Amino acid sequence: MKRILLVVVSLYFCLSANAELVEDIGPRKNLFKIDKIEIKGLRKIEPQAVLEKISAAPGKWVTTYSLRSDLKKIHQMKYFEELEADHEVRGGKNILIFKIKEKPIVKKIFVEGNDEIDDDEIKEQISTKEFNIVDINSLKQDINTISKMYEDKGYFLADINYNLQKDSNEAVAITFNIEEHDKVKVKKITFLGNKEIPDDELKNFMLTREDSTMSGMSEAGSFKEFNFQADIERLSYYYRTKGYLQVNVGSPVITVSEDKRWIFITLNITEGPQYEVKDINFSGDLLYTEAELLEKVSLKSSETYSEEKLRKDIQNLTELYQDLGYAFVNVLRTLDPIQEDGKHKVNVNFSFEKGKIAYFGKINIRGNTKTRDKVVRRELKIFEGMKFSGSKLRISKENVNRLGFFEQGSVVFNTVSRKNRDNVLDVNISVKERQTGQISVGAGYSTDTKGFLRASIKQNNFRGLGQNLTFSLDISDLRQTYSLGFTEPYFMDTKWTVGGLYYRTTNTFIEAYDFDKEGMDLRIGYPVWDYTRVFLTYNIEDTQISDVKVPNVNPDEENGIASGVEVSLVHDKRDNAFEPSDGYYLSTGIEYVGLGFDHKWLKGSLEGRYYYPIYGDFVFRSRIRSLQLFKVDNQVIPRSEKFAMGGSRNMRGYGNQKVGPMRTLTDVDGNPGLYNVGGLHSLLGTIEIEHPLVKEAGLKWAVFYDVGNVYLNYFGEESDYSLRQDFGFGFRWFSPIGVLRFEFGYPIHRTENDSPNMFFFDIGQIF
Repeated sequence: MKRILLVVVSLYFCLSANAELVEDIGPRKNLFKIDKIEIKGLRKIEPQAVLEKISAAPGKWVTTYSLRSDLKKIHQMKYFEELEADHEVRGGKNILIFKIKEKPIVKKIFVEGNDEIDDDEIKEQISTKEFNIVDINSLKQDINTISKMYEDKGYFLADINYNLQKDSNEAVAITFNIEEHDKVKVKKITFLGNKEIPDDELKNFMLTREDSTMSGMSEAGSFKEFNFQADIERLSYYYRTKGYLQVNVGSPVITVSEDKRWIFITLNITEGPQYEVKDINFSGDLLYTEAELLEKVSLKSSETYSEEKLRKDIQNLTELYQDLGYAFVNVLRTLDPIQEDGKHKVNVNFSFEKGKIAYFGKINIRGNTKTRDKVVRRELKIFEGMKFSGSKLRISKENVNRLGFFEQGSVVFNTVSRKNRDNVLDVNISVKERQTGQISVGAGYSTDTKGFLRASIKQNNFRGLGQNLTFSLDISDLRQTYSLGFTEPYFMDTKWTVGGLYYRTTNTFIEAYDFDKEGMDLRIGYPVWDYTRVFLTYNIEDTQISDVKVPNVNPDEENGIASGVEVSLVHDKRDNAFEPSDGYYLSTGIEYVGLGFDHKWLKGSLEGRYYYPIYGDFVFRSRIRSLQLFKVDNQVIPRSEKFAMGGSRNMRGYGNQKVGPMRTLTDVDGNPGLYNVGGLHSLLGTIEIEHPLVKEAGLKWAVFYDVGNVYLNYFGEESDYSLRQDFGFGFRWFSPIGVLRFEFGYPIHRTENDSPNMFFFDIGQIF
């Protein structure tokens, strides 16, 4: 038997980044004609998988070039660490033999030295997985992936490497060794050359921040390469919003301290002159008069030029044309800087290419595994066959997102031209459903109600029809509450909203008396304008008080059934109904109690809430509420219906019932004490700034300021314009049993009867 060794490719040669398995070696000399091909050494890979990759086959000639080419193709499969090609002659036949040594299997993956990121999180992100074939290139990419994970957490100097350990079965255990080092913090950011915009203003616009005493509550102070590169563009953009068209932010100088804990950043800025707008011109396919177009443009002649305003103007002008059906309109802008009378000015020229009129085609909804299509479709302002409208497309997306049934940022509207009909645009709506229902049971301690046990069932998208179903049970030392509610927002696929609520409450935490309440609400609503609904609510409630401790509370006046109806108007433009960060909410209502039974009164309410994303994940939230009770037929209004404030739900710097008209009364035991007698007018204002503490865990921190008071009859009576104030901070955990709030409140201008500070633990949002 004649045996000729043709080629041996070593492991080192296979893995070398500079190795070339195929090269031009001169004439392609025929070596022999193949009668048979054998592949040896395979254990996990099928021979057919190799044969499909190579050109060699029985009946073909082997050349030096074809053999090297086939070896390269086998090597590129990335499954093998050694390749060898042999030629054997058996019984006068030429046999081409490929001897292959497979790469080992990953038996186990270990991670060592990691404290800040747990093993499971790292293993989830890397491409190397257990029971896969070892791939050196993938391991190198995994090193970069882990480094990026640490960089995102501020560990910019983390060292990551790996080692391989084979066992007797040729399987490999991979260990990623991590040296985290300390977090790299930004000690100082220095600007050079900025004469018109101060350092603090520029720093506030950057993602990269200097380390401070508050950095521990956020990621501020950490150096992240990706954020810093974005900051260069952000600073340039910020200058252009101020009119500095020729600004140049130079390459940064970054210095690391000797202990590798601090980074010092220096940025050189050449500001250039500030430009003001001279003329605004329109050209091209003009479908509106110049005056009509100027109404849509926020840039004004003789004002300072702003890149931010220009961006919004292009969006507004684009949408203006799209609302006529010109889906493919292109709004071009050119800037013409000039000098006039020693001033730097710029002409802004808008040019329109309107394209052709388009129509909406088929509307497809994807990703809604639970939510019915009709729940999404009824929020749309567009329909199949209508002329294209940019504003209605945008509003439709906002409406779907506002439902709160889908994950933040997951609602995507894509328009796709049809083949052979490019004037018809299909709309593909992609969503990713969030968890809208929960069953929770919890126990704990609240400063309001002492020890408590809570259980609830909440489903904001019941049966995938957008219905709201709630059941809650709240049992504590001082209060027991049961409630069951249901709301159908589109009753029988109409625009009518129908809902009801049954509740029962026993309350013993008020100092002056205890009470039991049992009642129910029946509510219907109908939209009168966009985002605005009118509601009619009927309520019947039975109140029974007990254990009265003060003489001004008369059970004969308090006990009995109140039956009434309320008309309310609600305008809701929040971006999300359950966790809003932008938009506003307005409501007003008037309630009349006196439809038979024992009590009569009239109550008016007015409330407004405003949400605004200040910067990044910082959210500003505000609320103002005014409530007023009026006597009807001079009938006494029960104390249990009068207003009082203080506690975790309103004035958080004061104890329960500590804000309002306070009077010294003698209790049933003859002991004098200060009691809140309740008022007919309540006024409350609140502002908060909220920011994630640990975003992935649903932890947030907040600072707040509350102002308000309760007045005996009405605000300003006998010149009573007094307002109580408090401030404080707190932490929120969006947990499975609800929003847990831990808050510390401090009264401003406190009296001798006020505590210097208050701590509250409670469940649920305030607004």
